[in-house]
Amino acid sequence: MQSDLTNLPLAVRAAALTHAYGRRTVLQGLDLSVPAGAMYALLGENGAGKSTLLRLIAGIEPVRRGTIELFGVSGRSLAMEQRQRLAYVAEGQQLPGWMRLSQLEGYCAPLYPTWDAALATRLRDRFALDPMQRVSQMSRGQRMKAALLCALASRPALLLMDEPFTGIDVATKDELVRGLLDTATGEGCTVLVCTHDIAEIELLADWVGFLRDGRIEVSAPLESLREGYKRVELTLAAQATVPSRWPSSWLQVQQAGHRVSALMTHEDAHGAARGLPRLAAQVDVHDVTLKELYLALGTTRREVAA
Repeated sequence: MQSDLTNLPLAVRAAALTHAYGRRTVLQGLDLSVPAGAMYALLGENGAGKSTLLRLIAGIEPVRRGTIELFGVSGRSLAMEQRQRLAYVAEGQQLPGWMRLSQLEGYCAPLYPTWDAALATRLRDRFALDPMQRVSQMSRGQRMKAALLCALASRPALLLMDEPFTGIDVATKDELVRGLLDTATGEGCTVLVCTHDIAEIELLADWVGFLRDGRIEVSAPLESLREGYKRVELTLAAQATVPSRWPSSWLQVQQAGHRVSALMTHEDAHGAARGLPRLAAQVDVHDVTLKELYLALGTTRREVAA
C-alpha cells in the first residue's frame, strides 16, 4: 500500500535500492518517498534495515545499487551547501567527550551557514543543559539532548533520527518529543525517524512507513491508515460452527474461547459486521492504534488457525 505522491514535493526519494553486507541482503529493491515537511516514522523489526536505510540517505554508506534523491537532487551530486542542510542523530552517536557543551556548539556553528545561535540557546534552556558541562559527564539522555540541540540549531531541511529514544527515561523522551514538535514542525523541516518507541512516535508522526523483508510494505499518512483499518472483536454465538481458518485478509487474529479479535481493512470490518450474524452474537468495531498497525503490517506475519 503506497499513497499517491504525484503532486507532492519530495524530500527523499529512494528507488530500487539494494544493499548487502557480505552475503546478507538487507534492502531488496526498496522504494521510498518522503514528502517534504513530513514527520515520517519508519518502523520495522530489528534487523529489517532501518538503520542501514538512514545511513544510506545520510551518505554515511555508499549507494551501490539503486538511487537516492534528496529534494530532487541525486545523493551522488549533492553540493556542500546542500549537504549542510542535512542533520543526522543516532542512538549511541559518539560526541567528543572532552568538549564542554558550549565548545561543541562553537565547533558545529561554522559548519552550518544556517546555524541559529538564538535557537541553540533556547533549546539549551528548554533541555536544562549546562553549557559548561563536559559531554563525558552527561547522562545518556543529556547526550541525546545535546545531539538534538546541535542538529536543530543548524536549521536542517532534513533531519534523520535513528532510535533517538532508546534507553532514555520517560520524562526525557517527553521533552525530546516536545522539542521536536515545537522546533522542527514550525520550520517546515522534514523529519525521518526510525524507532521502537511507538507511543512517542505516535505523537509526532503524520506519515508512517513499514519496512519488512527489505522493502517498504506500506507507506501512507497515519490518519489514512487509521481510517483504512479497524480492530474488530467478535463474540461467537454459543451454537456457532467455527471455521477451520479465518480469512487471509484478517490480520493479527487472536482467539480466546468465544472471543476473536482481528485487524481488518475498513471494508472487511463493515462486511464482518453485516455478514456474521449466525457466527457472532456480537460484533464490535474499534479504531486502531499505531502499535496495532505496526504489529499487523510491520512484523513477520504468522498464519493463525481458528
